[in-house]
Amino acid sequence: MKEMVILIVMMFTEYGVYPDSVEIHSRYGEPLRFTTMEACFDHVDENLDSLKRYAKTVYPNAVAVKEILCVEKEPAFTGV
Repeated sequence: MKEMVILIVMMFTEYGVYPDSVEIHSRYGEPLRFTTMEACFDHVDENLDSLKRYAKTVYPNAVAVKEILCVEKEPAFTGV
């Protein structure tokens, strides 16, 4: 089963800042994962301002949020 996560990409005045995005892992101490793209974007719509504020605390030098994506989470590498 696929899992969707929220990824927030930030915009900077200088070129080549890396990393430039933050994955949202949890909310109120609970894992934040979605089984559909629709559920993920519904959460983004309902919590847009909070997500932007959080990303700005992670990257205080960013000038703005560039985009907020719902992406399929890559499975963990097992070394096999």
